[in-house]
Amino acid sequence: MTRLAPTTLGDERGLALERAAVWLLTLALVAAVAGSVVLVADEVRRTTPETGFSVSFDNETRTVTVAHADGDPITDRVTRRLAVVLVDQSADTTSRVVWASDDPGPTDRGTGYPVEPGDTLTIDDPTVDADGDENFHDAAATVGFHIATDDTVRVVWTGNRQGGQARTVTLANATVG
Repeated sequence: MTRLAPTTLGDERGLALERAAVWLLTLALVAAVAGSVVLVADEVRRTTPETGFSVSFDNETRTVTVAHADGDPITDRVTRRLAVVLVDQSADTTSRVVWASDDPGPTDRGTGYPVEPGDTLTIDDPTVDADGDENFHDAAATVGFHIATDDTVRVVWTGNRQGGQARTVTLANATVG
């Protein structure tokens, strides 16, 4: 009686399935990495955020409120600083209030991020005690001069592409009154 050698046909099928599974897993991993690179590259490629800001003035409390009205959120990926600049037209004085900024450190992760639609920053006049508590700083920030209706408010963004030069752009420009 002749003995037949055991076949490895079942082993080969199992090996082929294992290889197919490894290839599928590798393809899925490559697709995930490529997708994330495309998403990050899109944000880095844009030079400035496409946003809208509104400025309102409360004459009674002498506060200016700047609101992120619509558009892209301001993130720390390409932003170095988002500031509100108030210009006192009568004295030709400028005061800058930082809304969001990178902190120096190993991660360059900043404070105040993200600034999204609906977020606001209120700046008060240091000569008015709006809530009567004898503390004249009643808002999130204050400037060093009396806010008047002819003063100018600018929302200024500073950021850069990966490895590129820093760029400063005025995203909004309004008169207080």
